[in-house]
Amino acid sequence: MSEEKSIRIVFVLLAILEASEALKCMNCYASRSFEECDVNGHIQECQSNQNTCETVVRRYLDHLWITKSCKGANACSNNQKQNSARSGKSRQCNSDQTNSFCSCCCDGKDLCNAGSPTCVPHYQAAKQAMDCPITISEFPHGEMECYNDGKVCEYKCTQEGYDVWPPGRYTNVCRDNGTWAHDNPCCSRPCPPFYLYDDVKLLHFRRENAQKRLNDLFNVFVYGDIADDAMKNSAMYFNQEPIESSVVRFNDYNTADEYMKLVRERIIINNTGPVNMGAAIQYTLDHLLTTESGMRYEKVPKAIGILTNENPDDDVKAPSEEARRRGYMLYVLGFELDGDFKFDREKFLQITGDESKIWIFDQDYGETLQPHHFDHIEQYYCPNPCDHIMHNHS
Repeated sequence: MSEEKSIRIVFVLLAILEASEALKCMNCYASRSFEECDVNGHIQECQSNQNTCETVVRRYLDHLWITKSCKGANACSNNQKQNSARSGKSRQCNSDQTNSFCSCCCDGKDLCNAGSPTCVPHYQAAKQAMDCPITISEFPHGEMECYNDGKVCEYKCTQEGYDVWPPGRYTNVCRDNGTWAHDNPCCSRPCPPFYLYDDVKLLHFRRENAQKRLNDLFNVFVYGDIADDAMKNSAMYFNQEPIESSVVRFNDYNTADEYMKLVRERIIINNTGPVNMGAAIQYTLDHLLTTESGMRYEKVPKAIGILTNENPDDDVKAPSEEARRRGYMLYVLGFELDGDFKFDREKFLQITGDESKIWIFDQDYGETLQPHHFDHIEQYYCPNPCDHIMHNHS
């Protein structure tokens, strides 16, 4: 290998090393306090010619405008020297005039400009900041790194299809009082379509074209991706009694196609006797929302949905209250499609406990019911994923 080529390789390696060790600084613009800047700002990776972190404080009367960013060492040093320049009756950086402009530089340590600036005594924290407790030691599906003696942490998701939740929450800052500015973020897949829920659908349809209507309904009312860390569905048909031969359990299938195949094979309308919705809900509590049927651990939310064009004939209050006591969401999709038939909304309200979880359609859903009609269901099916994300619990 020639000497010239060896030198080029050395320079390339040095450039790569320098890029991999780029300084990181807090970055914000025109924040009203140092804490606001750190809490709402972000971590900036500096360019190769920016080896200093700068904090600029503009003040008019009692109003502050804080800006933090990467800066070249010479430029930042020149700005800081201007703090002592004569201006008015004292200095450019002052605490005794209407206007003040201060600049502080720091280098050699990532996020060294977090907190109040150290070069201006009248802006320094009045007392020593407290340390924040370390609440997580790993960041599933991603990476976390903390700087400035653990005062600022940065998060990123590395697995394809995952992003930080809440959206944009890539940093967290330890406040001076020893508490974190935010709850811990997590890596999650987008909701929708990845609803992390165990959802049981209880079905009863009768009258003209009942089987066709039921099949059409399943063509449109299958939302979300079915996966081990997304939606899992169970289904059952009922009339006077739960029809056990119709049951599709959570652990009967692996894919959405398999689930729909089982639904079409097993759920056959056979109407006899009264419509006992209460009994169907109780059967769900006893036999479907169980670990034996594939229900996931307690951190995964649970729901029971009634899909019907009939009113209940039995007591729905007691089993519904028990379901809600366990933390399960109950909802009703009702279809007033035949003549003068009307639903008993009081009965449905006993099931859901919430008027907003009752959806009534009075036109044939084969033509009018579309997936977008259920967009607002996201408010129920997309809770905080960091409370129940599957990879973070046993």
